[in-house]
Amino acid sequence: KATGRVVEIGDGTCEELKGYISRCRLFVGARTHATIAAYSTCVPTLVAGYSVKSVGIAKDLFGEEENYVVDVRTLEDEQALTRHFRKLESDEEHVRELLRCRIPAYVEELQKLNGIVNCYLK
Repeated sequence: KATGRVVEIGDGTCEELKGYISRCRLFVGARTHATIAAYSTCVPTLVAGYSVKSVGIAKDLFGEEENYVVDVRTLEDEQALTRHFRKLESDEEHVRELLRCRIPAYVEELQKLNGIVNCYLK
């Protein structure tokens, strides 16, 4: 906190919180909606995951979860999360560019699926 690089943000609307997340250079998150907000605004993200959802989303976007998801249930040493963060930091521009390329297609695919689901619900 003393560095001025860590800020605690109180509760807010999803739009407000996504706005804060979108202004981050890098993001580390554990909650699915927060990490989706980061991905969707092309912020390189490390997920402190504990569910298959986080792995599935990373595989959808990057083709793998390694370097994008850290399973918090298997963290064995106190420097593991820092090592994963440093790796993300060193790959920052590459990851941001991957997101810029893949997010529009990902959103389009989701919209198509939503259209199919809506047809069945009518």
